[in-house]
Amino acid sequence: MKRFFLMSTLTLAVACNPEVRDFTASSTNATSAGTSGSGGGAGGGGGEGATASAAVSASAGTGGSSGCDEGQTSCSGVCVDTSSDPEHCGACKHYCLGQPCVQSRCEPLVLASGGVEPLDVAVDDAVVYWVDSVARKVMTVPVGGGNTAFLFEGDPPFSPRSITLVGDSIYFTDSGLEIIVRASLDGDFDILADGQTYPLGIAADAANVYWTSQDQGTVMKVSVDGGEVVAVATGQDSPRGIAVDATHVYWVNEGGSVMKAPIAGGELVMIADGQAKPRDIAVDAESVYWTNDGGTVVKAPIAGGELVALAAEQRNPRNIAIDAVHVYWTNDDGTVKRVPLGGGQPETLARGQDHPLGITLDAEHVYWTNSAGGTVMKLPK
Repeated sequence: MKRFFLMSTLTLAVACNPEVRDFTASSTNATSAGTSGSGGGAGGGGGEGATASAAVSASAGTGGSSGCDEGQTSCSGVCVDTSSDPEHCGACKHYCLGQPCVQSRCEPLVLASGGVEPLDVAVDDAVVYWVDSVARKVMTVPVGGGNTAFLFEGDPPFSPRSITLVGDSIYFTDSGLEIIVRASLDGDFDILADGQTYPLGIAADAANVYWTSQDQGTVMKVSVDGGEVVAVATGQDSPRGIAVDATHVYWVNEGGSVMKAPIAGGELVMIADGQAKPRDIAVDAESVYWTNDGGTVVKAPIAGGELVALAAEQRNPRNIAIDAVHVYWTNDDGTVKRVPLGGGQPETLARGQDHPLGITLDAEHVYWTNSAGGTVMKLPK
């Protein structure tokens, strides 16, 4: 019955000709901030950028700018200006994907445009996926650029909100139909849970899917194969972003707390309280990281302990992502930023974006959605 209801509501890309439109890689009026404008000194953005540039130059075997004119760097024996060369932007072999290099920073690439309100975004080795709640679509585009296509398109009240990937499976929440969906690029899908009031954030591992239901104040889970829906936590104060590791589920409550609970069930643990409207969360082996709408990006030990403000005086930080070196986040003032995991001067990667929101990473690139601009963007790290 669940499957029949979804099929009667949605159009699958494999069930008909996908919506395809011509793609031309192009920049927007948005700009990237050069590392030269991020400050300097120990721990500063300029110092961090210089370290990254030196590392890339060393890997290219250039040994610096010997033999080149002042202001130029030798990259594989060729003298270039890394402040403006799009193939060696800020450092040797730092390629701008065909975009201009301005003040040692690549300008972002528009992977997709013409959306209405793209929210969350995810990426695998070949494809970028995102949800557009107002257009009522789950969309895809190749990571290298190309034609966009819809994976799902629905009539009201279909309204996908968050998306995540594990292996070959795509999971998303839908606050309109109040369901949790597992899908594949082959067009197969299952409704794993229904009757969830305003499901919002989503996370998954090889065994389970986890989500927050903001209006119900719950954190829920269900097997990736379906079955009984289990409450991980109840009575939460507007839970939003969610993350998972091998043993615990982590989430933020808009009411001000950062929480965790064992995947297998057990006592809830408060990692932090008194936060200014937390929005999103990420976790690694040692720390938990989150954004506060009140203007900060914060981390704490995974076992609890002293809080560290990684960034302050930000304009409404939104979603967050991490890799082995940096914390990345979007700000409502149109900037995309990062800071080293251990702290330092935040670095502005891009500015002039139209309400950037969702953010995700692969090994070499940052991807984000511009929720008001209707675009999906890509930028080399």
